[in-house]
Amino acid sequence: MSYDITNEVKAIGSLNLEGNIIPIEWFNHIKLSNNKPDLISIFLLSDIIYWYRPTTIRDEISGKIVGYRKKFKSDLLQKGYKDLENLFGLSRNQIKDSFQRLEKLSLIKRVFRNIMSQGSAISNVMFIQIFTKNITRITEKNLGLDMEIYQQTCEEISSHTQGNILTPKGINPHTYTETTTKITTKNSLSTSFTSKDPTISKEYVREKEMINIWDKEFRKGERASVHSQGRLILLKKIIEEYFEGNLDCWKRYCLIIKKSNFLMGGGSNNWKADLTWVTKQENLIRVLEGYYHNKEEKNIKNKSNDIISEEKEKPSIDPIWNGVKERLKINKGEDTYKSWFRKLIFKGYEEETILLIAPSKFIKDWILNNFKDDIIGLYKETAMNVKYIELFVENEGEV
Repeated sequence: MSYDITNEVKAIGSLNLEGNIIPIEWFNHIKLSNNKPDLISIFLLSDIIYWYRPTTIRDEISGKIVGYRKKFKSDLLQKGYKDLENLFGLSRNQIKDSFQRLEKLSLIKRVFRNIMSQGSAISNVMFIQIFTKNITRITEKNLGLDMEIYQQTCEEISSHTQGNILTPKGINPHTYTETTTKITTKNSLSTSFTSKDPTISKEYVREKEMINIWDKEFRKGERASVHSQGRLILLKKIIEEYFEGNLDCWKRYCLIIKKSNFLMGGGSNNWKADLTWVTKQENLIRVLEGYYHNKEEKNIKNKSNDIISEEKEKPSIDPIWNGVKERLKINKGEDTYKSWFRKLIFKGYEEETILLIAPSKFIKDWILNNFKDDIIGLYKETAMNVKYIELFVENEGEV
């Protein structure tokens, strides 16, 4: 096969290509709920990263690089929806939804500021902050980690097979070494499902403690729960998105389960909730909303030792938002109101959008997926022309 340079390759090689760059790795990390690449978010992120890439400063005589400077004036990139609408031919809703998905991945964060321009004050001007650590993580292939896993897996397999050579999971050295089903099965069990698996990163210490807390409360005298990589990854997502990264909140969640007669095996068929069941999102939501409590236990979520604290609710500075919240309390009920709406903080309005702050990503996502139309519908009954909702997470920083 010939790899000689053709005229077309020469012509493209002579072009001075600049602008947006899309790393191929992004297509594996930035995805929609159907697991397909989120093309709009990828395009938007590539444009944001273009502006954050520094411009080189060269010496006029030698041509050597003598420094760098940023492309924008402020400390953060100022970028409005209208700019992106015109650039990519997208709708405002497409851009907003995409930004929300990028924020959920902790890749960017929208920051709204009041600024002075030509002597006039302008409110709610959008700036875009990026989280470089997370962008680096999805952009660069983690070759060092792959090699570490490869070496550890080889050592583990070697200790079990007494010299038999196997291909570790995820590695394809293109050898002709025969791998038998018997040996592969043995080692997949010994290396992937034991709680002492050396391929499981030390970063999951918190998630292992979640399992230990569960076992202490629900599996006394029984075999310890499995510490598999898949389970630890799931628990990491749960504690960060649903319990604000707090082990105490996880303990309180376990307490809610323990106080439920039905979840503890008191039903007609003696079924008992296990760790797999209680960590599924739809089940977790129903537990928090009190669907499985006995009548005398319905108020458990209002006690001081539960996830939802009962400090006195402070009214917003906006009377219309206060009215909408009261209607939500009436329409959805006291328990649902306290679970999802009570701690929302009113931030302001931007054109036809209400800006709100949620205490956690979990609450933010749940409201946008389940109650967005209810809030907008109540605003339609007021004098405010609100068609969209923007939800931010309180004190959200780089993960």
